[in-house]
Amino acid sequence: MRLVTSPTARKLLTVLSVSLAAIVMTPSTAVAADPPAPGSFTGYGFDACVAPNQKVMDAWNLKSPFTAIGIYISGNSRYCGDAYQPNLSNEWVARNAANGWRFIPIHVGYQAPCFKNNPDSRVQKKRMSTTVSIARSQAVSDANETIAALKKYGFATGSVSYLDIEWYARTTSCDNIVLEFADAWTERLHAAGYKSGLYSSGSAAIKAVDEARIAKRAGFTLPDHMWIAWTNRIADTDGGPFLSDAGWSNHQRIHQYWNGVDVTYGGYKVNIDYDYLDVGKGSVPTTKIMPCDVNITFSSYPTLKLGSTGTAVSALQCLLTRRGFPATVSGTFTTNTLNALLAFRKSRDWPRKTYTTRPTWTLLLAYGYTPRVLKHGSIGESVWRLQRALTAAGLAPSRNGLYDAKTVAAVKTYRENNGLPRYSTTESTVWTLLQRGRTA
Repeated sequence: MRLVTSPTARKLLTVLSVSLAAIVMTPSTAVAADPPAPGSFTGYGFDACVAPNQKVMDAWNLKSPFTAIGIYISGNSRYCGDAYQPNLSNEWVARNAANGWRFIPIHVGYQAPCFKNNPDSRVQKKRMSTTVSIARSQAVSDANETIAALKKYGFATGSVSYLDIEWYARTTSCDNIVLEFADAWTERLHAAGYKSGLYSSGSAAIKAVDEARIAKRAGFTLPDHMWIAWTNRIADTDGGPFLSDAGWSNHQRIHQYWNGVDVTYGGYKVNIDYDYLDVGKGSVPTTKIMPCDVNITFSSYPTLKLGSTGTAVSALQCLLTRRGFPATVSGTFTTNTLNALLAFRKSRDWPRKTYTTRPTWTLLLAYGYTPRVLKHGSIGESVWRLQRALTAAGLAPSRNGLYDAKTVAAVKTYRENNGLPRYSTTESTVWTLLQRGRTA
């Protein structure tokens, strides 16, 4: 989708610059039974006219900051309809869901009665009827089409489909039809167990619907999510002058903040729109994980030796034990602890040292399951381990179980200082270094 704030500035959609030849895919063995569309998440996404092929998706999964992708699944006015989607399929969705991708399903159907087509576009979008009853019937038909598409691509009930209403010059009569259409669309989706999203320019349908909410328009069923196109190039979900803070304030927003940009990750260039999501329950800090019932999260990890005492000693003893080198968790650095530490160092072919070092802490704290990729918005135990290990390595990420801006900055520095590309993601190369005790 390419929305602008005035008809004179309207531009055509840009076709992907990467090769989009169809490829044969087999479903991942770890197929997600309920692909998140979009699920609970706060972070970066993008939308592109054509769903990228699997090589692009895999490269961008590991190297880009994006976790969500907008896909055009239905609608009679799509610029990139089914005939232009060689990759999009149930298998494509399942494979990418298993790799951690989230999805923003988009429906581009009937447009506002006062919408003006670009006469040079190969797709001339259909307009809603100016008769309320007919417009509502068209909305139900569009909703039925997107419900069928949601099922086709494997999205369970509770998923959101986003109705794309392109920019139009607002009038009272035009707004009224758009509101009736959006109301019927939302009611039909709800009746089928799905959720409704509305995508539009801030100055067009977004503002019209927000004004209807404020005015408490009789009988109007609000969309569950609002996706505002406002190209201020700021990655947040602020609605500015178009969407007031009081509406859709409970993780119910997406902001498309930059349009039509050529972006390259892993050698693959795609023309995209940038999006920032805060949906579902959002991505929020998680409860601190405490193995052995002792705290292992500190702002720094000290040098410990025979006779040292305190919570850091208990943390060391816990970590050594979990790594397979039993040490009594007592809070006092005893000969038992020293023997466990020496055995651990020997197992790594490290020189004999009778005290802890930064590499010791880094390796012990990073030990555990290695997820495919962590990035902005990731949460949970793996993020806790990453943040602790980066802290031990000499950096200053957050320590809250949320992969936030401070964690991104620490990861970029760690990667750069260890000869890796300065991406914002944590994948196998980063974990390998941390689990070898490499510091920053």
